[in-house]
Amino acid sequence: MASPKVESEGFFQLDHVFFNEQVNKVISHVEPQIEKIIKRHILFHAFFLFSILAEITLLISFFAFLINSSFLAFSLAFIFLTVFTYFILKLYFQTKKREQLTDAKDRYLKACKKFFNYKEGVPEHHVSVANACCKFAAKLEGKEYTLYRPPSFLNSLASSFERLSCQLHWEDIHRVKELLLNTSVEEYLRLVRFEPTNLEVHAALANAYVMLSGLYAQSKETEGATEDRWIPPQKSSEVFAHQFRKTAERAIEEFKILNDYAPNDPWIHAQLAYSYHDLRMPEEEIREYEAILKLCPHDLDTLFKLGALYFQQGANAQGLRVYEQLKKSHYKKADYLLEHYGSYHKSLVSF
Repeated sequence: MASPKVESEGFFQLDHVFFNEQVNKVISHVEPQIEKIIKRHILFHAFFLFSILAEITLLISFFAFLINSSFLAFSLAFIFLTVFTYFILKLYFQTKKREQLTDAKDRYLKACKKFFNYKEGVPEHHVSVANACCKFAAKLEGKEYTLYRPPSFLNSLASSFERLSCQLHWEDIHRVKELLLNTSVEEYLRLVRFEPTNLEVHAALANAYVMLSGLYAQSKETEGATEDRWIPPQKSSEVFAHQFRKTAERAIEEFKILNDYAPNDPWIHAQLAYSYHDLRMPEEEIREYEAILKLCPHDLDTLFKLGALYFQQGANAQGLRVYEQLKKSHYKKADYLLEHYGSYHKSLVSF
């Protein structure tokens, strides 16, 4: 989707240098707390894993001595008790960890609200809280890969450590970012109630939804994703796809509000086009690019995108007309447009 704006400017006045300094201080204080919460639970799993392996090893080592005594039954019972205790405590600690992460988010918000004396109903304060949440969520991007680093003499294992770190902690980092971005959306929703016709408020809310939807986007679309990094398969699940569609549709609704108030703004149509692209709604995407070209007929980059979409949807005649128009305008990438010719047929064959 469109690149979200971490900071909203224009409809409120704020000393951004001071704001960033203070928010960075709070982040530097809360981020280690979140790491500590996450890593502490690994010690719990490691303790029980070591205990169970030690018990099984001892049982196998002394099996010949135990087979004719009642201690064999006792040893087996002790192993099953350890396993049972692990699963019971695991449920408890998982619930506790979620609560601790929520508490860490609340402490972050409380500290941010304190330095600008937050008051309900003051637009600048709602926007400041929303921006602080987006800033922290952006700071956590890729954090799940960096929680464990190998010593310098084991740099060759860096990718393995990254994968292990992600496998163990991606859900925790995802949850924290989800909490922060949902709070950002909630702050803008509160602000909309106070200023329901302020277009910049709706634009900020739409961007907040865009940033939230990025949490659920397919891995190849995730901004800044590195191809050689391990991606959790859950991120390609139907649950994530459903969440992505839901949040992207919310963003589209906000952009439609903006379009109703400012139908001649190319930026709004561009945001709608990006959103429709991510939702795989090519006809609507084409409509938005056509609207942009009516407003900006010399926008050759948009014309190129429209031509590619025509070819992808099988409208080859329209695509070729766009190609001719780009060639007449001496557009450098005009010949690349023909690479999309026949893509509609390929999609039918693969289907």
